[in-house]
Amino acid sequence: MKINYEEIHNLLIIKSSKIEEVKYQIIKNGVIKIKKQKIDLFCFITKTIISQQISDNVAQLIWNKFCSYFENDKPSLKKIPNINFLENILLNIGISKRKIAYITNFYNISKSNLIDEDVLEKKSESDFRDQLKKNPGIGRWTCDMTLIFFFQRLNIHPKNDLVIEKVKKRLCDIEKKEINFDKIFCPYLSIFSLHLWEMSKRVLK
Repeated sequence: MKINYEEIHNLLIIKSSKIEEVKYQIIKNGVIKIKKQKIDLFCFITKTIISQQISDNVAQLIWNKFCSYFENDKPSLKKIPNINFLENILLNIGISKRKIAYITNFYNISKSNLIDEDVLEKKSESDFRDQLKKNPGIGRWTCDMTLIFFFQRLNIHPKNDLVIEKVKKRLCDIEKKEINFDKIFCPYLSIFSLHLWEMSKRVLK
């Protein structure tokens, strides 16, 4: 189903009509879309694990190094012949032993077809989290990133994201009141979260 981002943007402006700073920031951001991923689920989870607890810029640099080991810089599960090949790449690009253990574990599960992308896509949010969180290194934040950016779910609010929490606090301080963001911006919390990340470049300076 095609997502009408223009319509969602206008609805977010309407929903923020009583919180002027939020409304101003949403308008300033303009229409924000969830970009469709060009990698498979295994690679997306790998990228997300790599990104845990490091800055976006550093995470992107490391991910670019990972991609450079594959033809046309396009990694995929099918292009990884065995676990040793994967481990060598991860070691060469400086991934910690703990993260390597998480990624190789998910590689084994993916290769064994214990994770079915089509089945996951149809699961409820809670069932989705329950299944993915069985795997070491995959917690609430990684599940949220996967739901938003890989499966394009529209109503996910990554509450464990430090940047988002800081922006929400800052907006409450500016407005001089508590704001129930979850209630106001449901059922488009994913898009609102993208707005919060974009706002962080301005309101957290």
